[in-house]
Parts: sequence; C-alpha cells; structure tokens
Amino acid sequence: MNTLCNNVTPLHAPHLDAHNIAAAQLFRTRWENRENALRQCIEHLVTEQAMTEDAAELTAIQAYADLEATNQTSRIDIDASTSHVVILRDESGRPVVFTVADLMHLLGKARAEGRAKVIDPTSERPVVLEH
Repeated sequence: MNTLCNNVTPLHAPHLDAHNIAAAQLFRTRWENRENALRQCIEHLVTEQAMTEDAAELTAIQAYADLEATNQTSRIDIDASTSHVVILRDESGRPVVFTVADLMHLLGKARAEGRAKVIDPTSERPVVLEH
C-alpha cells in the first residue's frame, strides 16, 4: 500500500523585525559611506516596509550603530547616560564623559570641516558625521 505523508509541517522563515531588515539593508551597502548607506536604508524602510520617515531614521541609525560596533569593546553606558550626558566606556572600561556642550562642539567642528552630512536635504535630517 502506498501512503503519502500529509502531516508535514511547512517551514516558514521567521518574521524579520524592522531592526533586522535595516541591518540586512545596511549590510548590503556596507562599502558605502555612512551618509549613502543610511540614506538608502531609510528609503528602503519607508518605501518597502511602509514605515514613517521618523521611525525609519531611528531604526536605520540604531542598526548602523549596532553593525559598526561589531567586535568593539568600547560601548555607551546606557545606565549611566542621561539626556544631558553620554557616558562612553572605553576599551578598558573607563568612563569618558560627553556632555551636550561637548557633543555640540564636536558637531560644530565637523560642520566647519565639512564632515557633517545631512541625509535628507529636504528635511535637513538626520545629520551624520563622516570619519
């Protein structure tokens, strides 16, 4: 007697969340500069994933930072940081302090050197710093 097995469960790929979709898109453009990679990722999230521009910007930025931090021992200490200070733990774990004034100074210097790039000229945001 020839019986067919009809109780096979079909395999489905796990649903990718927005962060994973952004990371995949950024990985494809990893050789681009930061400005182009983020621009393409934000556009992909808005057009292909129907995200709002605000949500797409934040998702793309966070995914980019996660990819960039691969194999890094330095990290931002979220528990110690506040809305007015970012605490960076360097490779040895020492705290490095960046106040809002410090970060605005770095942004001003980057603007003067032409390293502060606007991703979307229409909205003039987000701004990224090229190395």
